Amino acid sequence: MPQPNPGDHLAPIPLTPAHGSVPHSVANMYGPNPFAVASPTAAPTGGHRSLPTLAELFHSFKRRWLLGLLIGGIVASVVAAAIWMVMPSGKHQVRAIIKMQATVSNGLFKEAGQDNDAFERYKDSQKANMQTRTFLSRVGNDPSVRNLPMMQGDKAGVYENLLVFKWDSPELLHVKMNGDDQEQLRLLLSAFVKVYAEEAKSEERASYVSQEIQLKGSLANANAKIEAIEAKIREKRTIKGGVGGSDAMFQRQQYILSINNLAPEIDKLYRDEILLLSEVQQVEKELGGELQIDEDLLAQVIDSDSAVRGRLLAVEKAKDELRTLNKSLQPGNPVLAEKEIELGKLKSFADAERNAIRPQIIKVAQAERRVELNRSKKQKVNSIETVRAQLTTLKAKKSQAEKDLRDLGEVELEKQISSTELTPTIDIRNRYSNRLDEIQGILKNDNPRVTIQEDAVIAENYNLKQKMVMATGGACVAMLGILLIISYIEWRNRRVDGVDQVVTELGMRVIGTIPAFPSRASLRNGEASQNQNWRFILNESVNSTRTMLLHTAKTQQMQIILVTSAMQGEGKTSLSSQLATSMATAGLRTLILDCDLRNPSMQKLFDIPVAPGCSEILLQEIDIADAVQPTSVPNLWIIPAGQCNHRVIAALAQGHPLEAMFNRLRGQFDIIVVDSCPILPVADTLLVAQHVDGVVFSILQDVSQLPKVQDASDRMVHLNIPLLGAVVNGIKPDIQAYGYNYVKQLPA
Repeated sequence: MPQPNPGDHLAPIPLTPAHGSVPHSVANMYGPNPFAVASPTAAPTGGHRSLPTLAELFHSFKRRWLLGLLIGGIVASVVAAAIWMVMPSGKHQVRAIIKMQATVSNGLFKEAGQDNDAFERYKDSQKANMQTRTFLSRVGNDPSVRNLPMMQGDKAGVYENLLVFKWDSPELLHVKMNGDDQEQLRLLLSAFVKVYAEEAKSEERASYVSQEIQLKGSLANANAKIEAIEAKIREKRTIKGGVGGSDAMFQRQQYILSINNLAPEIDKLYRDEILLLSEVQQVEKELGGELQIDEDLLAQVIDSDSAVRGRLLAVEKAKDELRTLNKSLQPGNPVLAEKEIELGKLKSFADAERNAIRPQIIKVAQAERRVELNRSKKQKVNSIETVRAQLTTLKAKKSQAEKDLRDLGEVELEKQISSTELTPTIDIRNRYSNRLDEIQGILKNDNPRVTIQEDAVIAENYNLKQKMVMATGGACVAMLGILLIISYIEWRNRRVDGVDQVVTELGMRVIGTIPAFPSRASLRNGEASQNQNWRFILNESVNSTRTMLLHTAKTQQMQIILVTSAMQGEGKTSLSSQLATSMATAGLRTLILDCDLRNPSMQKLFDIPVAPGCSEILLQEIDIADAVQPTSVPNLWIIPAGQCNHRVIAALAQGHPLEAMFNRLRGQFDIIVVDSCPILPVADTLLVAQHVDGVVFSILQDVSQLPKVQDASDRMVHLNIPLLGAVVNGIKPDIQAYGYNYVKQLPA
């Protein structure tokens, strides 16, 4: 076979690119079996799956683990901080215990609450009273809490939102409040239970006092009824002719008349005494609490003060001036703004003056009210003593009249008592008397039914642990979510993880693998033995791929092999030069044809000019022999890409110039390795591939994307272009597994 350029002397070149340069697109991962060979080419089926497997997500994460951890850490920190800020922080709980007795007794008689239903109704009514806005407003106006920052708005609403009730036993009501400011919560709850206990005690005592008054009246009525019945009986006995004659009868009638006249007077005095006692109790209750002053009257007194009145007159004067200016000046005038500011200051001074003298005015008003109440109490006490003195006198007169009446010889009076009238009335009177004794005993013992079992105390911050758990959980979920999102986004690119993925998901035959190129720093700094080991692995990998291709070429009569890839930067040019060099070292007359016309790089690897080359041949500007250039490797020649333009692309699309060039080259070389463009960006490779014997697909591990590789493969299949198989670049080799020591046994 004739040789082109027969006078040139060819020198061998290493398998690595000239001048120590390496393709930067080569990755640094290596599959489990660098010499794996898969099944014959089939249509790809797995490049467009919508959901990844866990293993694929893991491999995707390994490629972006640093980015994932960085972004995940930032997002997790932000989420944890957000949860920490959003969740109620520093929540505290304040609780108090109120005891409600089922029964109230002084040792003689059990009060209401003996049966469970009555006690439950009592508890429900008390709890309902605690939650009324009227009661909560009274609590909010208690001096101990009304000036707290939390109580500046709706006082009843504050309690409605914070109070929680729970019966932890039949008689113990736990009252709780949750919030941030534990000291304010303690004061609020303490005021609540104090006011409730005082009001419950006051209402209970008022109820017993009311019962006492009613019983005294009922007892007086019963005594009067008994006396009336006795008088009726005595009258009947007298009419029937009792002992003593006409004088005794007249005297008896006088005694009876006197007793009957004294009874209404005594009853009236009893009622007067009861009324006066009730009034004294009301005065004592008012004296025992905080004296309330009418707010309207208080405001009038404060506003009548000379200092406040002066301030108010200044405010009114400023208002009049502002109204006058509003009529004469346009809105937005600086003078108006200054006047409004001056008016605001005058109002603030007036309010400050009011607040300054308010405590003094209240103190004076309370003192005057207290003097008035003490004077009224003293008058009522004197009236009670007067009534009691009159009552003692009348009762003595009545007792004497009754004694005198008995002394007149009413010996058979008991026989004339009607059991149907007098005995039931006496029983009723006795019941009234016993009940009155019971109530008076309760009032004397001062044993209220409602008491404070435990005043407001601050509980431990119960929300801190939950807050930490939620923040930590949210951070973990955010971190995991970010890692999954980044892994999924990386998986969407479907970068090739290894040889098995090419076989199983793309259905492509793998005819070889190429180890990853070490970095320049590794080559410079590494030991000579390590560099020698890597070159051994590289040579053996390329030679293995060459063996597979030559076997296929021999059995299928293939001579022109095109090397391509789906996208740029997937190692096709490096693979083309390595395969061509390996075939040349095997004794085959080999030609590298650079058909990557738009972005040629083969001339850089072999340090030759880019033109004349393939572009000029297609335009028939030069003869093929003029474009063939020798290399330093024996049996290896190269045709560079040449200078590409639109005319070259048009000639490539016509097909005839390209076919004529290939037909002529077949007769001059054993193997022609064609380096072409990537398939997806331009159509050049599909045009060239229709005139070659087979195509080798270059795939770069962790760079090539499965969907794009599959699309490129589909295009070749649709054009019936024979695909010999794929070579996976960038495999990280396990040097110890290759028996590289065999290379040391070879002579230098």
